[in-house]
Formats: sequence, C-alpha cells, structure tokens
Amino acid sequence: MTDTLEFKIIDPKKKGESWAESGSFPEGLRAVEIYINGQELVDIVREIEEPFAQEEGHPNIAGAYGHNTPKFLYKELSEAFDDNSYSSKYGVPLLCCRDCGVWGCWDIDVMVRRDDEFVYWENFRQGHRKNWLYNLSYKFDRTEYEREIEKLKGFAHIVD
Repeated sequence: MTDTLEFKIIDPKKKGESWAESGSFPEGLRAVEIYINGQELVDIVREIEEPFAQEEGHPNIAGAYGHNTPKFLYKELSEAFDDNSYSSKYGVPLLCCRDCGVWGCWDIDVMVRRDDEFVYWENFRQGHRKNWLYNLSYKFDRTEYEREIEKLKGFAHIVD
C-alpha cells in the first residue's frame, strides 16, 4: 500500500503564522500545507510531540511549526535526489519555525529517497530535540509523487 501526498497553497498571514505577519514579507505571500493520507503534517507531528513537550514542561512547543513557501519547498524536494545537495545529505526541511520562518530555527526535516517505483520519506527529526522519536515513514507512488511536485512547481512563482 502506498501513501498519498497533497500540497495545498495557503495564506500564512490568515493562518496566524508570526513570520508572515512581521511586515518584512510582500503582500501575496503564500505557503504550503503538506497533507499525507488526508491529514495535515503539522497535526501529525503535533500529536507525536505532545507527550515529549509535556514531559519537558513546555506543552506549547508541540507542533509549533510554520509552512514553507512553494518555491523553497519545490527546490528542497527536488534537490533531495542530487547526491551533492544539502537536502540529500541532511534532509529536507518540510516545516519551518512559525515565529521567524527560518527552517534552521525550529523545523522538521525528513530524508527523501527514491527507487524506480516509489519515493520514501523517512527519518523525520526535529533538529533541537534529538530524543523526540517520530517513527514516521511514508512510501509514495513515484509517478503520483512527481505529479504532485510538478503542481508545487506551478505555484513557485507566487510571491515569496
């Protein structure tokens, strides 16, 4: 069985993402929500992080992520298959910090690989919480995955 992937373009200001409300970003800025099997990735991650964040005494940090721009996400997901790229070696930042918008600040990364039939998302991690275990992995039909990435490419021209 394969998983399904869908990208939805959103207005991050309307979603209350602080980084987009800062005034240093142009009007018309758009971001991407990632849906896997019909569920938004932030929600999936939040559910996993809640016990870890509770244990640390900081429940508000569970799922505290923002959404990357279409251009950024397209670039990173595309470069994941280039053996010499940062994304291939260290992972693709799927979600960024909701406060500043910087993916290295508070992000969720994933390793991406492919074979002739499938694309795999594995080894999800939070860069500042090495002990938070996500135990997530997804297998996408390669043709459907590439079709969805191309849709994302079509939104890369949106102000970002």
